[in-house]
Amino acid sequence: MAVVAAGALLVGHASAASADVGDLVNCTQYPTHPACDVTAGGPGGSGGGGGVPECMSPEGLPVPCYIEGKGWYDGDWCWWRLAAGDLLADLISRLGEPQPPEAWFTASCGGPGNWNPSTMYALFDVNPFVRVLAEQAVRRLELPAPRIGLNPSGSAPQVTFVPTWLWIDPVVWAARSANASAGGLSVTATGVPVSVTWSTGDGQSVTCGPGTPWTSGIDPAAASPDCGHTYTTASRTAPGGRYLLTASIAWQVTWVGGGTSGTEPALTSTASVAVLVVESSALTTG
Repeated sequence: MAVVAAGALLVGHASAASADVGDLVNCTQYPTHPACDVTAGGPGGSGGGGGVPECMSPEGLPVPCYIEGKGWYDGDWCWWRLAAGDLLADLISRLGEPQPPEAWFTASCGGPGNWNPSTMYALFDVNPFVRVLAEQAVRRLELPAPRIGLNPSGSAPQVTFVPTWLWIDPVVWAARSANASAGGLSVTATGVPVSVTWSTGDGQSVTCGPGTPWTSGIDPAAASPDCGHTYTTASRTAPGGRYLLTASIAWQVTWVGGGTSGTEPALTSTASVAVLVVESSALTTG
């Protein structure tokens, strides 16, 4: 992108065939859905909805993402729209014909009631507001916490040296999507679960796919074919006499819209359950 003030002749080009809007939702640090604050939008908006979303100024003030006749917000008190009419003709005559998919945009800066009379021009190959919509769409993703499955079941004690099966409920292990739209543009963000890391509470961890649910008829002493853990020490010395078993799903997040696409840093959602682990001899002898 090149931003050009009125009368300036310096022009550059920016490729945005693939864009990355950065670490929008720090779900690595705050992994559960409520802490991630993943529902975004303006008044009356809803997670995954298509109404005009609410954007934020650098000072943290709410501003409209789209203003009729002014264009799309860029995150820094300017609204951009496609140049047209005499302005477009003047830009082409002085600065050159844009090569598709590039196009000339013009900005209105300052905000409602305080518009800056100076004119800013830019040559974009993607509408700059696509990045703002991508942020909104990612924030609207509702990534569920894991539903932990294990065998022996959570209500029964795990037994040392007997394999514990670990899995995530298939209802959770599915892609989630959300979109944000304004001013004729729409961006869809999609989160896909790619792995789950289990912290077993005894100082060990294992990373798997969704795992295989244990079903009646399978040998209880058999190990899971793809995701499990075998405890070797009882939990009696752990806080509360139980190990905290934690599952953290890593979600691959991508977005597409406005003629471009992007990939976000992986987000996570986490859940835990306290498990009692007893020695096999204790279970046998009662």
